[in-house]
Amino acid sequence: MAAALVGVLAGSLLTSRAERMHWSRDKQIEACAAIVAESTRIQLALRRAWHDGDPVDWVPWNVALGTIWLVGSPAVVAAAATMDEAFWDHSDQFIQQTATSEAAWGLARDRMEAARLHFINAARTHVDPRHVRLTQVPVSRPPADPPDRPQRRPAA
Repeated sequence: MAAALVGVLAGSLLTSRAERMHWSRDKQIEACAAIVAESTRIQLALRRAWHDGDPVDWVPWNVALGTIWLVGSPAVVAAAATMDEAFWDHSDQFIQQTATSEAAWGLARDRMEAARLHFINAARTHVDPRHVRLTQVPVSRPPADPPDRPQRRPAA
């Protein structure tokens, strides 16, 4: 009878541990997916802010960052922080519409996309170390301005 009780207790502990691990992994994947989605949204919002003066809603991005800080591994959190730094370093020129050319956008876009790709690879490696590193971001770039669209002029 004691052996049966020990067996039930051991089985219960193993099941509980496995459920916690699955829950934690699922939460990490959800948080990583939110970071990728929100980083893409912010990048596109910065472009709209520059061209159309649209406001940028940072709340969902900050929520996604807070979530990754709670459940992410140190490498994944560091990669998310690098992406956030890229946004901070470049956002003012687009929100205040002081960027003077598509070349300025191109430099910022390339840095944001490189940070996103670094994050994606950090997340993939954390979830499954057997994953192969990716070399291309998952979202295509916004097209260059059509020829009939007036170009932004530098602020006086």
